[in-house]
Amino acid sequence: MNKTDLVVAVAEEVGLTKKETEKAIDVFLDRIKAELENDGTVKLSGFGVFSIKVRKERIGTSPVDGNKITIPQTRTVGFKPSRNLKETIK
Repeated sequence: MNKTDLVVAVAEEVGLTKKETEKAIDVFLDRIKAELENDGTVKLSGFGVFSIKVRKERIGTSPVDGNKITIPQTRTVGFKPSRNLKETIK
């Protein structure tokens, strides 16, 4: 399912226009992004938790020449599904 499919499905379910539904989904996603930018977490009951994960600096091997290189610390988004979601997809 892509975003267009999601918009159509939600619009049909709640009785809004596609344009209104797309705007609501965009606002929803923007709020999640904004919270994660501020190192917050987003907890959606029955679905899961989005949070920022920090990968520590580490030593790796260059695929080009095999030399050791330092891979810098990075931030990424983590998702932990709720028990409900885990049971649903089993």
